[in-house]
Amino acid sequence: MMLSEFIRDVRKQLSLSQQQLAEALNVNFSTINRWENDKVIPSNLAQKTFFNFCQDNFIEIPEELRNNTSK
Repeated sequence: MMLSEFIRDVRKQLSLSQQQLAEALNVNFSTINRWENDKVIPSNLAQKTFFNFCQDNFIEIPEELRNNTSK
């Protein structure tokens, strides 16, 4: 699974708009849009912040994505 797909899936699973997810992660709406449309890859710090958000919401992070951030 690609990170962009996972971000969109998590947002939809939590019934959040892009704006609501952006506010939860303290980023701009346009940032979420670019992440979901695979225009920009989130920095390692942004990925860790997003994964912490997932864990706080009891969403399992796929192994292949978790391993990607440790590089």
